[in-house]
Amino acid sequence: MVIPTYNRANYILEALESVFVQSYPAFEIIVVDDGSSDGTRELLEPLAKQGKLRYVRQGKTGVSAARNRGVLEAKGQLIAFLDSDDLFVPTKLEQQIALFEHDPNLGFVHCGFSKFDEQGRDLGYRDISAYEGWIYPWMLNEWATLMAMPCMLVRKAVFEEVGGFDEAMTWAEDLDLWRRIGQRYRVGVVPRSLVRVRVHAASTTFTKTASVDGFRRYLDKAFGDDPALGEAFRRKAYAKMYTNVAQNLLGGRVAMVHVRQHSLSALKEKPFHLPAYLSWSLSWLPAALRARLVAGLRGLRYRPARAERL
Repeated sequence: MVIPTYNRANYILEALESVFVQSYPAFEIIVVDDGSSDGTRELLEPLAKQGKLRYVRQGKTGVSAARNRGVLEAKGQLIAFLDSDDLFVPTKLEQQIALFEHDPNLGFVHCGFSKFDEQGRDLGYRDISAYEGWIYPWMLNEWATLMAMPCMLVRKAVFEEVGGFDEAMTWAEDLDLWRRIGQRYRVGVVPRSLVRVRVHAASTTFTKTASVDGFRRYLDKAFGDDPALGEAFRRKAYAKMYTNVAQNLLGGRVAMVHVRQHSLSALKEKPFHLPAYLSWSLSWLPAALRARLVAGLRGLRYRPARAERL
């Protein structure tokens, strides 16, 4: 179990508690502190002395470097990842390990997840059951619901084989890793919510606005690595990516010029991409009406969590 953290002292104990109560008993916890300055060290060192976890501290080098360091330190053959503000449900490891035991040739096993806000309100279940078997190259064209980092359980040998996280990437570094594994291995999924992902309201709009550069770099790298995918496939992937970013911004507190720019970028790649026309058109509606429409569409897309809950 690898948990990277940076200045999450107000959340990390709750995250750890969701690991301590796992029904699968045999695991190690490695927390890699990426240079926190908020008292994280003082919180975790007593737990390390009690043998509940291994605490590794390093200078600020980024989350990818922290995860790679954690895997390097790990002694087990299966690696789970948890961000220090998210939560596992109690049977998360047990259910995923059972799938690995049934099919040990899988590259990784992931699961469904639900999101919740800082008040604890459920924001809906993300169904990722389609990401099963040979997901490459199909996954490059899928943007409606992306796999989540804390949902992953990866074979350490596979992680090392494909080279781990790209430390030069600050966005979509997880997608980049799953892409490289998916090229070589089938993947498995537990189609129920075993993880709860926390949404921070203060950073949501900025995150969605900034995401396009990271996603574009992810696709640039993917198509650079595999030119055999072809131009038509490439254009479709970029069009769907730009459209997804535009749609995610429609309901936020952001200038609609960004929605229109991303919609037009999608149409440059694929001129008859109808969802891009829709996002561009909705951007001209009054904010209140647009927000109601987006909320309704999101309600159809994300249903209430059907998970085992904490």
